[in-house]
Amino acid sequence: MGTTQVKAGSIAGPFILIAVGILFLLHNLTGFDVFHLIRQYWPLILIAVGVAKLVEYFRVNRQVSEYEKK
Repeated sequence: MGTTQVKAGSIAGPFILIAVGILFLLHNLTGFDVFHLIRQYWPLILIAVGVAKLVEYFRVNRQVSEYEKK
């Protein structure tokens, strides 16, 4: 029989867009200095995206291996 592949979309992209949108909204409404925050914490943003990608990778691989066991 044919094999079925499990595809999972990335959740990191939408969260990044939402976070950036919230930061720009805060900047427009309150004068909050978004760019200072990004300059200071950009390494943490990269780490968070990397961790999200790793979690997604292992979650998809676990789902595929459970599907193959059945």
